[in-house]
Amino acid sequence: MNNKERGVSLVITFLIMTVMLAMVLSITLMLQGQFKIVGNIGNSVLALYAAESGAEKTLYFYRKHIPVGGTRGLCNICLVCDSDECTECTTTPLAIDGCNILSCTNCQVTYNSAVGGKEYSVDAILAPDASTGSTLLKIRSKGYYQGTSRSVEVNAYSQ
Repeated sequence: MNNKERGVSLVITFLIMTVMLAMVLSITLMLQGQFKIVGNIGNSVLALYAAESGAEKTLYFYRKHIPVGGTRGLCNICLVCDSDECTECTTTPLAIDGCNILSCTNCQVTYNSAVGGKEYSVDAILAPDASTGSTLLKIRSKGYYQGTSRSVEVNAYSQ
C-alpha cells in the first residue's frame, strides 16, 4: 500500500455516515409535521362535535320551540334560549317584514354557545327560495376546541 491510498476507507466511511445523517434528518423533518397533525386529530373531532351541536340546537329550536300561532321557532330562539346557553344572540331582519316571531321569514339569527369546554357560533338564515317556492333554512355552525375549529353547514327546505 502506498502513501496515496492511506485513509481512503476513513473518507468513504465519513461520506456514507454524512449521507445517512442527511437522510435521517430529512425523514425526521417530514414526520414532525405528520406528528402534529395526528396529535391534533382529537381536538379536531371535538371541534366538529361542537359545530354539529350548534346545528342540532338550531334545528331543535326551529322545530320544537314554535310560538303559539307560529310556523317555526327560529325567530324565537333569542327569547327562549337561556342566557347561559346562548350568548350574544341577535335576530336581524333581511326584509322589511322579516323576523316576525309568528311568520319567521327573511330572518338571520346569530348566537354563540358552549358545552363541555367546547364552544360554537351559529349563523342561521331563513329566507324564501324563489326557485323551489319553499323556505330555505341555511345553518352555518363553527365549533372551537383548544385552538382548533371546524365548520358544519346545513341546508333544509320547508313549506
